[in-house]
Amino acid sequence: MLEIFKNYLTGEDYYIIIYSNYVYIYKYQEIIKFTDKFICLKLKKLKINIIGNDLLITKMEKNELLIKGYISKLEKIYE
Repeated sequence: MLEIFKNYLTGEDYYIIIYSNYVYIYKYQEIIKFTDKFICLKLKKLKINIIGNDLLITKMEKNELLIKGYISKLEKIYE
């Protein structure tokens, strides 16, 4: 929830919500790589790496993803 407010206040047009076994990403642009242990996504100004086990995209809509699995690490890489 804090990430949503932070992005709203700084004018970013994406947000990421991390639940216990889920990650919700709004406004992704492209899936760069997808395996059951690693997912790399391109957003407007950064890339997101999701690392874990049994990763699965459970919801995929235009600009929205819901990823389920045992998430051990989430990296934001600014470009």
